[in-house]
Amino acid sequence: MKKSVVFAVSALMATGAWANSTEPGFYIGGGFGLTESKLETSDISGLPTIDGARSLRVYGGYQFNRIVALEGGYTNYGELSPKGANDFKMTPSAFSLAANLGYSFDNGLRPFATLGLSRVSMEFKEGDQKQSDSATGFRYGLGLEYAPQMVEGLAMRLAYEADAFNVDLGDPRTYTFSVGSVYLGASYKF
Repeated sequence: MKKSVVFAVSALMATGAWANSTEPGFYIGGGFGLTESKLETSDISGLPTIDGARSLRVYGGYQFNRIVALEGGYTNYGELSPKGANDFKMTPSAFSLAANLGYSFDNGLRPFATLGLSRVSMEFKEGDQKQSDSATGFRYGLGLEYAPQMVEGLAMRLAYEADAFNVDLGDPRTYTFSVGSVYLGASYKF
């Protein structure tokens, strides 16, 4: 008798994990992470990589099935400053819309990739001078999400997501800037 009760409870909990991670529904979440970025141009090689700022991310979307979700979000990448250039600071942020493609396994794990577009705003400060620019960028990322069976609707994720875009710094060259963050997030599905 006790064995059959334990088996029934275990089966229900396993079914809950499967249902939680595969049922369609809206979700909303947020996360914190560390930013890294790289500025490139075809005219200059060896431009510095800038990293170490804290990022803040808010995201939400709709999961259609165990494979496809459509996700929108806002990312503030923090204030970035190249090493040795204490007077120069960049503050990128992005609004994005992306397909979240992955596979929800029955144990609650879901590896995924994100592909989409973003609208990136950059503010540059050097001393008292400020300049801002915005551009359309390409959003991409990889991650792993886990929906524990004990709490229905909750999902946690560890992911890397980035935006790549062209930026105008006031000279004739076109710079490609990529800024991304490794972040830990949590979401709730309604």
